[in-house]
Amino acid sequence: MSKERIISERVVSQRVVGSANPIARKFRNLKGSFGGLCIAPILMIIALGLLFYSEKFQRSSKVVESLSLEQATEAVNESGMHKVTGKASVTTPAKAPQVGNVLYFNANYQEYKEVEKTESETVTEIENGQEVEKTIERVKLVEEWTNTESQSDWAEFNIGGITIEPSGAKLEWNLSSKEYRYSSERAVYELLKTGTTLTPEIGDKRLMVNFMPTDIEFIVVGEISGKTISGGEVFIISDKTDAQLLSDLKTSETTMYWVLKFVVWLLLTFGILSVLSPILSILDFIPIAGKAASCVATILAAIVSIGIVIAGSLIIKFWWLCLGLAAIGVVGLISLLIFVVLKKGGKKEEAKSEEQK
Repeated sequence: MSKERIISERVVSQRVVGSANPIARKFRNLKGSFGGLCIAPILMIIALGLLFYSEKFQRSSKVVESLSLEQATEAVNESGMHKVTGKASVTTPAKAPQVGNVLYFNANYQEYKEVEKTESETVTEIENGQEVEKTIERVKLVEEWTNTESQSDWAEFNIGGITIEPSGAKLEWNLSSKEYRYSSERAVYELLKTGTTLTPEIGDKRLMVNFMPTDIEFIVVGEISGKTISGGEVFIISDKTDAQLLSDLKTSETTMYWVLKFVVWLLLTFGILSVLSPILSILDFIPIAGKAASCVATILAAIVSIGIVIAGSLIIKFWWLCLGLAAIGVVGLISLLIFVVLKKGGKKEEAKSEEQK
């Protein structure tokens, strides 16, 4: 855990909000609540956009699942999307600091030092019967590892004769990691053994290296073009098994799906409450009733938002069915209208015939 200490704290701005009288506060809340009417449409538009995206975002797992796993040597003369596996044949290795030849690495040289950080906080205080809003700026020194230099590189390699150009690929793998501490006595970085923990002190240096060795079998999903894979509808490089890769992709996409739904629900709930805020502010003048109304409104807004999320998701997912039902409904209404008009016309004809008789 990093250590920190505050070196300065000052009020950088302040303004008088108004009287601290409870009634005056309620009037300010009422006035401010009308601003929510402007925010509500923005929140709802964003929510609907995210709702659409949650149903339509690209699911890499579907592409990966649809492809059969092939040995790279068998797909070397093929084209189009493929899922190939094999060991890398490295032509020019990447040279990771301290580690040596690897398929890929990223390395960070770091120093443990005090870093100055500034944070601000807004507080409201009562002074001389007035409600005063203050912005407090706080400067503190935090002890932490700080990057002084970063490096990363890929080897030039192919699998089964298919050249892989990894730039832009989604990496689904578990990198090996090594930590080296700088020894001032020997002027070299020394490997920190696994399980060893050292409490850092100001001025300490270390090297963190994450890398992928060259002697592993891995999977590449992408489009083969001229004996090269450099992209595609889905472009993935992974050291996982086919089953594990598919499972992890599905888990990640499912998590993203439900996180988006939750964010949409929150935005809709806040949007509905923003619309209701002027009414709630008026009810707040009534003791007890204000809090009760606010509680009930929040529950109702949450329930309505859930309904909108479910209904919206179904409409987006089964838009063709909804469109068909809407077309049937329109045809039905038109048919009913024609039937009613014809029936009234028939009755008028019958009435005329009766009068003529």
